[in-house]
Amino acid sequence: MVIAVVIGAFLLGWLIHSRIPVSPKVIHGADQYVVKFALPVLVFSKISRMSINSAMLTPVAIAWSVMLSCMAVILVISRQQKWDASTTGALLMVGVLGNTSFLGLGMVEGLLGGDHTTSAIAYDQLGTFLGLAVYGSFVVSRYGGGDFNVVSIGKRLVRFMPFIALVLSFPGRYVHIPDGMYEVFDAVGKTVGPVAMGALGLRFSLRVNRTVLRPAVTGLMVKMVAIPAALIATAYISGHLPSIAWESSILEASMPPMVTAGVVAVGGGLNEDVVAFMVGIGTLCGFLTVPLVSLLL
Repeated sequence: MVIAVVIGAFLLGWLIHSRIPVSPKVIHGADQYVVKFALPVLVFSKISRMSINSAMLTPVAIAWSVMLSCMAVILVISRQQKWDASTTGALLMVGVLGNTSFLGLGMVEGLLGGDHTTSAIAYDQLGTFLGLAVYGSFVVSRYGGGDFNVVSIGKRLVRFMPFIALVLSFPGRYVHIPDGMYEVFDAVGKTVGPVAMGALGLRFSLRVNRTVLRPAVTGLMVKMVAIPAALIATAYISGHLPSIAWESSILEASMPPMVTAGVVAVGGGLNEDVVAFMVGIGTLCGFLTVPLVSLLL
């Protein structure tokens, strides 16, 4: 149901964008709602209640290994292709961070079974979700324009609401918060996916020039094909298959770009055409490629 709503929001935004002009203020307002309000609430709600144990070590380690591998490959290719900072930053966001929550958790349960859900949650919350707040903050600070030094990064971090929410979530684990408040937090958190996807749909177009198409396709190939293939090969060679933790992690690693990372990237001044194309096309392709990956496990 959640997946259907998220995809529906994107298609609706795309339909509206193709029919009538939409004021940039409307799209900007949606971005600001996600980045400065709904996403921070979601970060605090998830991390402050997250229980941590040794069973989570494998999926979390794989998640960060996958993100760092994607980052390294993209940086090498970007330098070779001489892409500008805005494009490189966009790729480092949506070409590294996968949609391991809105799509990932549902697909893992549906394709692999409910016994894989715990590992998938660890991959998502302590991997990509935590990566969005920490790694994403750094990328936006580095590639979003302006000075790049310790002072400027520090100033941007303390103004980046998801990062602030992450910091507050750790002491928040030891503070009693009524269940009713968490119900409100969860209700707000559920709006992140549809609003973010709708905003990206309002930007999406199949008519893109080569300066957008080449880096976008490259980013998708790295994120959804090359790195998952390398992970599968590693799992087979090392004898880690079959394994619930590895199977869950491999399927999560094959997910299309994270919707929320796209909104954060655009809000940080990164290449919105590359972001919208990668998230839109990647999500649609994911409904074909992810089930194919599951057949290899």
